[in-house]
Amino acid sequence: MYRVSQFFRALVAWVTKRDIGLLSEYLTPPQAELFQRMPRCDQRHGLDVFYALRRKQHHDHDLLAAALLHDVGKSGGGLRLWHRVLIVLIEAIGPQLLDRLAEDEPRSWRYPFFVHQHHPELGAELAQAVGCSPVTVELIRRHQEPPASSPFGTRQDELLAALQEADGVN
Repeated sequence: MYRVSQFFRALVAWVTKRDIGLLSEYLTPPQAELFQRMPRCDQRHGLDVFYALRRKQHHDHDLLAAALLHDVGKSGGGLRLWHRVLIVLIEAIGPQLLDRLAEDEPRSWRYPFFVHQHHPELGAELAQAVGCSPVTVELIRRHQEPPASSPFGTRQDELLAALQEADGVN
């Protein structure tokens, strides 16, 4: 049921002027431009993750910038809604199939699957290119990693755990 509601939220995603106005508090103009190049559904998702973190009283600038930009790596690869639906179905059947389907060739019909698989690294590179802090870049790069099993993590591990929790419920 969660995936069905996620699909419909993606179809009707909206971003308000208030949301866009908020960007200047957390992103530089080049970073905000990067955010605005994302599909509207990814913008909405980033904003939802951002707002979820703020509701939990997280105020770390690097964390909130990472929340807004964590899926920016999906923006340049032709990843459409139908790809996302197919990816969810493939992951349910067998995630190894997605690895075999993905191809690192931008002109290939298989490239969007590669983008999905590698969007954390692709996004980190884009974030670094527009001047995001090293912490923000690393949070974007690591946002799909399994949660750390050590109870004695670093401050960055704590920020990552908060980002992953907010991402997981949005």
